[in-house]
Amino acid sequence: MNFTVLTLKNRTTAFFLLFIILAGGIGSYFSLGKLEDPEFTIKTALIATPYPGASAYETEQEVTRKIEEAVQSADMVEKIRSRSEAGISFVYVDLYESVRSNEIQQLWDILRKKVKKVQNDLPKGAMNSIVFDDYGDVFGIFLALTGDGIEKTELKRYAKFIKRELLLVKSVEKINLTGLPKETIFINIDPAKASDLGIHPSEIMNAVKTENKITIPGKLETNEKRIRVSQSGAFKSVEDIENIIIQNKTGKQIFLKDAAEVVRGYSSPPDPFMRYNGKPAIGIAISASSDANVVDMGDAVSKRIDELLKRLPSGIEINGIYYQSEFVKDAIEKFMANLLESIGIVVLVLFISMGIRPGFIIASNLILSILGTFIVMIIAGINLQQISIAALILVMGMIVDNAIVVAEGAQTNIQGGKDRNKAVSKSALQTSLPLLGATIIASLAFMPIYLAPNNMGEYVGSLFLVVAISLLISWVLAMTQTPLFCVYLLKSKNNGKQNYSGIIYNIYRTILNLALKHRIITVIVMTLFLLAGAAGFTKVEKNFFADSEKAQFYVDYRRAEGTKIEEVSKDIKMFEQYLSTRKEVLNYASSIGSGVPRFAASIRPRPNNPSFAQVVINVNDYKKIDTSIKEIKKWFNKNLPEGTPHLWKYISGPNGKYRIEARFTGRDPKVLKELAQKAKDIMRNNPLAESVTDDWREKVMNLDIQYSQPLGKKAGITREHASAAVLAATEGIPVSELREADRLIPVKFKYKSITPENIEALPVWGKTKKGVPLSQVTESINVNWEDPVVRRYNRQRVIRAQCDPVQGVTADTALMKMKSQIENIKLPRGYKLEWGGEAEKSESANKGVQKNLPVCLLFMVIILVGLFNSIKQPLIIILTLPFAVIGMSAGLILMAQPFGFLPILGAYSLMGMIIKNAVVLIDEINLEIREGKDPADAVKKASVNRMRPVLLTSFTTIFGMTPLLSDALFVSMAVTIMFGLLFATILTLILVPVLYSVFYNISFKKDIWV
Repeated sequence: MNFTVLTLKNRTTAFFLLFIILAGGIGSYFSLGKLEDPEFTIKTALIATPYPGASAYETEQEVTRKIEEAVQSADMVEKIRSRSEAGISFVYVDLYESVRSNEIQQLWDILRKKVKKVQNDLPKGAMNSIVFDDYGDVFGIFLALTGDGIEKTELKRYAKFIKRELLLVKSVEKINLTGLPKETIFINIDPAKASDLGIHPSEIMNAVKTENKITIPGKLETNEKRIRVSQSGAFKSVEDIENIIIQNKTGKQIFLKDAAEVVRGYSSPPDPFMRYNGKPAIGIAISASSDANVVDMGDAVSKRIDELLKRLPSGIEINGIYYQSEFVKDAIEKFMANLLESIGIVVLVLFISMGIRPGFIIASNLILSILGTFIVMIIAGINLQQISIAALILVMGMIVDNAIVVAEGAQTNIQGGKDRNKAVSKSALQTSLPLLGATIIASLAFMPIYLAPNNMGEYVGSLFLVVAISLLISWVLAMTQTPLFCVYLLKSKNNGKQNYSGIIYNIYRTILNLALKHRIITVIVMTLFLLAGAAGFTKVEKNFFADSEKAQFYVDYRRAEGTKIEEVSKDIKMFEQYLSTRKEVLNYASSIGSGVPRFAASIRPRPNNPSFAQVVINVNDYKKIDTSIKEIKKWFNKNLPEGTPHLWKYISGPNGKYRIEARFTGRDPKVLKELAQKAKDIMRNNPLAESVTDDWREKVMNLDIQYSQPLGKKAGITREHASAAVLAATEGIPVSELREADRLIPVKFKYKSITPENIEALPVWGKTKKGVPLSQVTESINVNWEDPVVRRYNRQRVIRAQCDPVQGVTADTALMKMKSQIENIKLPRGYKLEWGGEAEKSESANKGVQKNLPVCLLFMVIILVGLFNSIKQPLIIILTLPFAVIGMSAGLILMAQPFGFLPILGAYSLMGMIIKNAVVLIDEINLEIREGKDPADAVKKASVNRMRPVLLTSFTTIFGMTPLLSDALFVSMAVTIMFGLLFATILTLILVPVLYSVFYNISFKKDIWV
């Protein structure tokens, strides 16, 4: 079917359909879902298994290993990571990145069955494992609730009220509260006093349990009804607990308050807590449902919060730490501004270079192509986000290329004196198949990214879809809308003569004649340029993930393992006071004892740790982050030298803990630590590296109490009795709960005034009425040092030597300076070194993209061969592709930009542009030859005919990319395309004709001007 002829015969219908595209595209834009980043699922589950009383190594051997063995046979499990601590095991299960979102839940169900099956094999003291398959959930909104002059417990009550109300907001799926103060009621008793009064601790605990026990009085029946009977008496206040009556060894009854102090307070040691701008706060993390429009959801949440604040007491404030909808609005506005600027620049270039009428024809094709893409995007469920908008900017030069070729040919035919309708139809008909083939090839260049079986493929999958959609729409419009507009708008000029005069044409003819007369020299010169470009490319820095423009960064602060959370809080308090003096800081939130929730996909949650704190800092301009980080580091070195700060900011990919990691696996912890120490020494001696550490951290103190069974039997004390006494002296023994509205406040029995110095005198109560000092039932009580954590990777012990590059240096550059030294570390048999961090992530992403690249290249070659029914002509095009590296490397070096994932996308785009221009040029040469022209004349004439379309395509693309030069995320991609395309124009206009003449042995003995 000839689309052009059909369109010209049915012009009214055609104009109506174009109006539909115009109106539908505008409406689709406002209806499209809007996100900052593309959606992708974090394919990780967490299995937590408490094992109270066990050391880190006991937890590893008796619990973690068994969990790992059970889950390794689950379907689609790629990696198993684990962290064993004293009293708890954490096993992280990572699925293969090729798993898509709709398959995950079924795989988690299989994982649960595996975990459930192994429970009977765990040691007696281990509690049931819990599988958290929502570990990867992203909370797009993170708020801080503060209240001046309001007690913690009241603030907690308001937080729960707000949670209940916000859960009713449309598209809100889940809300987590963080930093909640956990109240506890302690029954504190002096061991000596208990002994003097003759009160056995078990009598106190039994009395509390009995008095607070829920009973079942049953129901009474009457002639017609049954009446439920209730019996009051459960604890309602601290006074109820204080007034419990207990009996001592003499039979005397006394109130509990006469023997012990009943105190209502907070858990000890404190659980993780939050502050916002230095004030106590509770975090409210909100996630949206999978099909939600985050902008609409964010607006609805904001509106509901404004309503709720009117009902809350004065002093209550809800502040945004991270509001995804606001970030999305800003990002979309910026991306759309870039897109509109690009369109405006392209249209201006077209008007200047082609005139008002041809410029309008091609500009309208561009705008209608983009609007048509919006319509298909909304049908296909593709959201507006940075990748899909970048695709539109990326493909803009190729979109106008189709219309330029058709309009240029139509104008040439009209100026040649042909009938207007026939002139336009001939141009479209002659180029339709080559343009379609080139359009498909350009789309195929991006298909390996879409087919990549990893997270990167899922993350940037919309790139291929948007490119393919927009290019195909532009081809359809080039065959329909462009000819239609050409019939109405193009004018005949020059009295029927074609016009290829002018200084640019004359310069091009001169250069082309020289190149064709000296083909071998031309090829040699180009080859030397290629070698120089390849050599220059080795000097280009590699940085797979570009910086993000989010005006937010983080400080991870650590003290030595075992440091009390109160000490860490004091340090962060000092830091908060310093932040309050910095003008660029808008606000800051501190999480002491843990990390913040995963409120962005690139964040990796930090586990609870009393010696750790994380501070989220929002600034008024992302460009000030590097300076802020530099000055904050100096402040920490001067004011808190005993702590270790790790400052980091967003990048365009996943954020790990550190950007450079040397991962050693093996059996012996001592050997692993020695290997890690050698790697850390190398890192510290590298001037390009900083924040050097490892993930096992320092050893911690352990009070080792060795129970003696012979001594215990003699005193009537069992190991269980001794353990209960120690628990009462440390964290307290849970005995009951106080019910208060919807809360259950734990009640714990605890000994007062027990320290490591006097713990030997701790009374242990057994079957006798008198307490026995702990020293009389133990062999020894010693202070030892132990590892706080044991890490494993794929069922092997692992330690990671970690660091970051210094500011202004890429991770790849810093790694290359020390990689060979670390790899030369002699490894004992059974030990292995692997690289983690960005190196591992970029390698994984590259492998994913390259996996299907050969298949896509094969299809591209098949299409080329099919278009020309030749092997030589596709080979000419393929041989020109490597020469693009000349412009790419020159641009990246000149503009001091690194080469990474986004420049790779630019290179794919560049490849599509080169192939498309070369296809059209070679097709024109073939057409001239088929019309009977001398091959030498045909090569020159076709090259001159295609000069303006090629130049226009290049210039529109190059100038259309200029708005991205100020975008931190896309600048390296823009540089790759702009400089690469600048040289690619030479490839098309000079190298392709030269190679064509070489392959077909066409001689040029004299200058022939066409």
